Amino acid sequence: MRLTTLFSLILLSATMALAGPRHNIVSNVDGDVNADGDVTIADVNVVIDAIMGGIIDSNCDVNHDGDITIADINALIDIILTGPQIITVDTGMYMGVIGYNQTLNTKEISLLDSTSVTEFNDFISSLTTQPGRLLYHSVDKALNDLSHAKCPENLQNVAVVTFTEGLDQGSLMMTDKYDTEAEYAAALKSRITNERVYGRSIKAYTVGLLNDGVKDATQFRNNLYSLSSDSTKAMEVSSMAEVNTKFQSIADDLVRRNMSENLTLVFPGVGTGTRIRFTFDEVEAENVENSQVYIEGTFSLKTRSLTNIVYQGMTCNAGDSVAATSVDGMFVTLVFDGIQLDSEERIVKKNIKEWYWVEDQAAWERSTEFTIDRLPDIESTYSSALVMLLLDCSSVLDENFDELQSAANSFIERMQNYNTIPGMFTVNGVSFQMVAIEGGTFTMGVDSAMVDNGVANVDELPAHEVTLEPYSIGQTEVTQELWQAVMGTNPSGFSGDLQRPVEQVSWEDCQEFIARLNAITGKSFRLPTEAEWEYAARGANKSSDYLYAGSGVLDEVAWYYNNSYVVGTDSEDYGTHAVGSKHGNEMGLYDMSGNVHEWCSDVYAPYDVEQGNADNHRVIRGGCWFSLPKDCRTTARGQESADMRFYTIGLRLAL
Repeated sequence: MRLTTLFSLILLSATMALAGPRHNIVSNVDGDVNADGDVTIADVNVVIDAIMGGIIDSNCDVNHDGDITIADINALIDIILTGPQIITVDTGMYMGVIGYNQTLNTKEISLLDSTSVTEFNDFISSLTTQPGRLLYHSVDKALNDLSHAKCPENLQNVAVVTFTEGLDQGSLMMTDKYDTEAEYAAALKSRITNERVYGRSIKAYTVGLLNDGVKDATQFRNNLYSLSSDSTKAMEVSSMAEVNTKFQSIADDLVRRNMSENLTLVFPGVGTGTRIRFTFDEVEAENVENSQVYIEGTFSLKTRSLTNIVYQGMTCNAGDSVAATSVDGMFVTLVFDGIQLDSEERIVKKNIKEWYWVEDQAAWERSTEFTIDRLPDIESTYSSALVMLLLDCSSVLDENFDELQSAANSFIERMQNYNTIPGMFTVNGVSFQMVAIEGGTFTMGVDSAMVDNGVANVDELPAHEVTLEPYSIGQTEVTQELWQAVMGTNPSGFSGDLQRPVEQVSWEDCQEFIARLNAITGKSFRLPTEAEWEYAARGANKSSDYLYAGSGVLDEVAWYYNNSYVVGTDSEDYGTHAVGSKHGNEMGLYDMSGNVHEWCSDVYAPYDVEQGNADNHRVIRGGCWFSLPKDCRTTARGQESADMRFYTIGLRLAL
């Protein structure tokens, strides 16, 4: 049956247009060679074309046996007859690792998360050194693996990161396609330049440590450039410490590119052929031509679209022609998705201006009908990434190999922090979430009537306006698990559940914890200021003016005196509780009322007095598991000496 079908398909294919040149754009439909969303005769034609034309296209290797033959056509026919399988995948960071010497040791591509990071670390630890260096062969396999990887459609970054400490040794013996190393290197350079994965180009980074045994330094450097996507990504270093630094900078480069923005522009329609420019940097009429960040195109009145679009200072997924999503009277709405500014900054809506070209004046004129008030908020979207890490495991590395393994593990942990979930960080296998808080102005403290009525305390006076810049704050209090992952110890009095908040930590202990956390992550975590803490606890710009953090009913949001202390020491509810086990507030922040007091960065002082205290007392906020309701309010203040450790005081991070 299959053979008969094969002949029929081949005959039919002769009457169809053979597929033209293609880049490796993969699909999550098994057997979808041409990545059009299904498996049909068109996919068979592409494979036949590859076989007959000697085309090297790893997508055509349907059965993944390393070559393209009649067996791949048979595999496609089976899929057509039985129905293709749609492969579902999660958003996130996908990674594979290849350690190469005389053989290739491969950790297959998989989602990198708090569970699999241990598997990756174990794989790195299992690598050993041997003679040989199949550098080209390793890169070749990495590119093949990328071309077959099943990833989310929101894939933003595709990268190969290669470390080498010498020249290639032996790759020509692993293939019959090339006669010289120069041919092999040139072919790999072509693949890196031209192939696409889910429509994305491949970023290829090389880090080369030039050792004393390499006499041909010119060829060594040629390899670095041949196996990188551009000269800025070819990095020669002189020590293993520099290798670690380069790995971290590469990880940061990839992580920074994980977010794109969807921009909606609403503007008045104009005549066909009118040039329109939307600028995103701060320019005026006299220097529009000097804008470095803009979208420019030609308006078509007939199709209500912007055509011949040029993107300056940015990349965008929308393409060179964008049609209106809606028309409202004189106004046209266009949506540009997947924008990333080259500066890696975010679009500032207030800077957006529209200009149109006045032909007889040979000048740009600003559109007075365009206003940012008509624009909806800019939507941020978080994407996925696909990275192959290649590690030279040749025996010449013997004395430096443990340093390479350490650098590789640090790179993997940094990549795990790729913010596919905004604000998610992972340290030594423990993840925690930071929540972004928009800046704003709010009234901090209370009015005198609340004090007079005994509802609030005198140190909450006077009520005063505070303006804050954007910041991030921990979704939960720092857990015992996170403290232990960073510090190696757990000082808490309430043990048995590492998801409980850490306590028995002084303000000074928290400074040491934060310093170590920043050294691991490369970030600048800190304690929140008292104003930041109160603004977040109140619900920030989403505040409903609750008395407590998230509710007017304390039992809904807090572990406090009535449900955690009076129950007695024999009750399992006595003491602290796992973070996040009550309802959160308007910003999705948990336990800002109750559980444990939280250190703030401020020295305690009255609001109307400049900060300063001879006893160096620091602010604590939020109440704790044996606090009365009055002390769990969002405005309630407390203080303790900076060296105080107590089983009611913990911390929450800010960034």
